[in-house]
Amino acid sequence: MIWLNRTIFVLLAALWLAASGPAAAAEAVWLPFDALSAGDRSIAEQALAGLFGEDPDLWPDWLDPRAIVITAGRSDTLLIVREPYRAPCGQFLFLIFGPPGTDGTRSRLGDGFCAGTLGIAPQRFQSMPDLIFSEGRRKDAADGLWKRVDQRVRWTANGWVTVDTGPAPGTSSNPFSGLFGK
Repeated sequence: MIWLNRTIFVLLAALWLAASGPAAAAEAVWLPFDALSAGDRSIAEQALAGLFGEDPDLWPDWLDPRAIVITAGRSDTLLIVREPYRAPCGQFLFLIFGPPGTDGTRSRLGDGFCAGTLGIAPQRFQSMPDLIFSEGRRKDAADGLWKRVDQRVRWTANGWVTVDTGPAPGTSSNPFSGLFGK
C-alpha cells in the first residue's frame, strides 16, 4: 500500500511540474518501467534487452530499471532510459527516444550519453529541452587521464550538439549554476 501512495505522489508531482510550465532546469525523476505506458515500457525493456536478456522477470535484482518521459514541444514527449553502465565515463548510459510516431513507435536519437546524472532545461522557442549531463568523464587526449566533463546538449536537425561542455577554469562545476539566478 505504501508503494501505491508513493507512486501516486510521484505521478501527481510530475503532473504539477508539467502544468507549472518550464521555469528552470530540474533533475529528472526516474520512474520504474511499471509506471510507463505499455508502448513506452516495451521500448524501455527492449533498450536493456541486449545486456540483460529478453525477459525482464529474469533480470538481476540490482538492475533497478528506470526511465522518464519528458515534454518535448507542445504535445510531444521524449522517452529517456537509464541503462547501468560499467565504464569509466559514467554510472549510466542515457538512451533517448524521440516523440512517438503515428504507429506509437519511437526512434532512438543518437547513441546515448554516458554520465552520472541528467538534468532537464526547457528552452523557450525550442521544440525539445536541453539535456544536462553531469558527472561524466572523458579521456583527455593530451595526457591520457580521465577527467570530469559536464555537458549541455540540444537536439537539432543535424543531431545532438553540445551547447556547454562544462565549467571554464575558475568557475563553478555545478552545471545548474546560473540557471536559477544569483
